[in-house]
Amino acid sequence: MNGARIEPVLVADAMVREAATRAFEDLARAWHAGENADGSDPRSAAREALLEKVVALGFAEALPAPEDRAAWPDAAEIIRAAARVAAPVDMALLLVTGDRAGCIAPRQSPYRPAHVGLPAYSPDIIRALALGRALQIGAAMEAALELSIVYVQDRKQFGQALARFQAIQHGLALAAEETAACQAISELALAGAARVGLDSLRLSGLLDAAALVCGRGVDVVYDICHQVHGAIGYTREYALHRHSLDLLFWRDQLMALRGGELRAAERLGEAALGAGSLWRSVTHLMKPGA
Repeated sequence: MNGARIEPVLVADAMVREAATRAFEDLARAWHAGENADGSDPRSAAREALLEKVVALGFAEALPAPEDRAAWPDAAEIIRAAARVAAPVDMALLLVTGDRAGCIAPRQSPYRPAHVGLPAYSPDIIRALALGRALQIGAAMEAALELSIVYVQDRKQFGQALARFQAIQHGLALAAEETAACQAISELALAGAARVGLDSLRLSGLLDAAALVCGRGVDVVYDICHQVHGAIGYTREYALHRHSLDLLFWRDQLMALRGGELRAAERLGEAALGAGSLWRSVTHLMKPGA
């Protein structure tokens, strides 16, 4: 390998990971228990109170500035912890932009264009928020997949668990592949932000790759997880719909932040042509150092 080596994955503070996981699980459980049956959510005061709890726990200060490289590993764990339980606080938006009102604002529709109302952020903020969206997507995919695995193990048809059917196993294997791919590229982008900074061309390339990988992954995971659940996956009382709506919104906004799927693909293609080969372009994005 001519002295080449693979650097270890960034390691966050274990106490931060455990504290964020436990805290957001508790906050999300209490919040979702109070949802109205029709999905309406008039609880603006409750949202503000929830945000104050997050602030009191110190999570809102995890990323002093988007360009703070050393803070990104711990901030990423907090972003993932909130996304994994569909907490109603957008930690990526809060940590990157400091937008307290926006991070707790209820979404009127996950299907409206994600770029509508997107402020004119600076290039560094755009890259940081795109990284946050990729991290959130990976965590939400993982949660949706875990729900699906538990469901097919418990639910029975024709006298046996759904998990015993080959078609179910095949579908969930595909969803697991896409989840792993999304988490891998978002981890690479996180390493880029922590090691070479937000303004590097390498990070820009990694974020373009993340947009394409996550874009495909959301489609696959969404379809398969809802297929194995059937109608129950769309109901208000079941958790899957929360992750599904998050995935759709975050996927659309990640694409908008990168200028769209076609533009992200064009930039990656231009980089490959400039490097002289696709392999050289890919290994340049993944190499350690600046």
